[in-house]
Amino acid sequence: MRLVKGVLLLLTAILFCSCGDRTKSSTYDGVAYAPRYASGFEIFKSGESSVVRSKNPWQGAENITMDMFVSKNGELPPEGFEGVVVNTPCRRVICLSSSYVAYLDEIGMLSSIVGVSGIDFISNEFVKEAYSSGYIKDVGYDNTFNYELISSLKPDLVLMYGVSSGVSDMTDKLREMNVPSFFIGDYLEKSPLAKAEWLVAFGELFGIREVAVDRFNEIVNNYNRMKNIASNYDGPMPTVMLNAPYRDVWFVPGDGSYMVKLITDAGGDYICKGVDNAISRPISGESAFLFSSRADFWLNLGNVNSLKELVALNPKFSDIKSVGNRAVYNNTKNSTSMGGSLFWESGAVHPDLVLEDLINIFHPNLLDSKELNYYIQLQ
Repeated sequence: MRLVKGVLLLLTAILFCSCGDRTKSSTYDGVAYAPRYASGFEIFKSGESSVVRSKNPWQGAENITMDMFVSKNGELPPEGFEGVVVNTPCRRVICLSSSYVAYLDEIGMLSSIVGVSGIDFISNEFVKEAYSSGYIKDVGYDNTFNYELISSLKPDLVLMYGVSSGVSDMTDKLREMNVPSFFIGDYLEKSPLAKAEWLVAFGELFGIREVAVDRFNEIVNNYNRMKNIASNYDGPMPTVMLNAPYRDVWFVPGDGSYMVKLITDAGGDYICKGVDNAISRPISGESAFLFSSRADFWLNLGNVNSLKELVALNPKFSDIKSVGNRAVYNNTKNSTSMGGSLFWESGAVHPDLVLEDLINIFHPNLLDSKELNYYIQLQ
């Protein structure tokens, strides 16, 4: 679950994050890693060191880049470089999104985490135990960041989540404290494998890019293997409805979204398709009920934990086909008491496991593995 909400549109933040673009890639020594799927980052060579570039790392950003010089053996950045400078390997990191915990877990770098944003929303057992022992601190979130605590932790880097009306204030304060920070834009990627590829950028911070590349390639191979199995299914594609009403408003994603891509690759047919973008949009209650009534499956229902709770939202839901057939699944397996979910924490890193779940839900006889990783069937 993302721990910081809102939209970053303030000019001061734009100016801060665009400063890295003053040293163009032409002054570097070539491309160190060109992503195959992701559009939000690149890695360049610079002497023995490297430069990680984050592009348009928040909603609404256009033509914004931020460069981070990852120094090896004390090497200095190129003359005129005005981005962020960190030494590799990073030893003390603060994560402002729970998904960053999952990326670091995947490359074996959980021990570098000294601070998180919202411990009650994090599922990772290592992090929770480290918090209980006092090694990891909760630095707050939204408008409650504890800057004195952040400074006292002496982080090598604060991994920022770039969606908040207050982030510009935070970046200003971090600069005043000489605390390096860098925006991660994985959540803006539109395909499952693009999100997962940010694993390589995380690996670069610790001087283990090749380890991260190997792990990513394993995820890609596993994902594509199961996608091919689903694509060879010659039966009818089940229709799928997403989400549930929240405060009387029902939002559904556009056809280009991460979740719709997963449904398609799993051999499902998104029933609300027809809008060619990745942006979530509100639909009327009448339209939502019509779509839901026609769908074979219903997924991702927020905080709903049972069919009884679902029908309590609207008694008419009891007449819906998927409810009667118990074909309603929520992505809340391994959730925290405060509403955090392993799906939002590690699902971005492991789209192969999400895809495995969806194939098992839509086509239960296609795969050998049957246990669901992130989903539960509502009873």
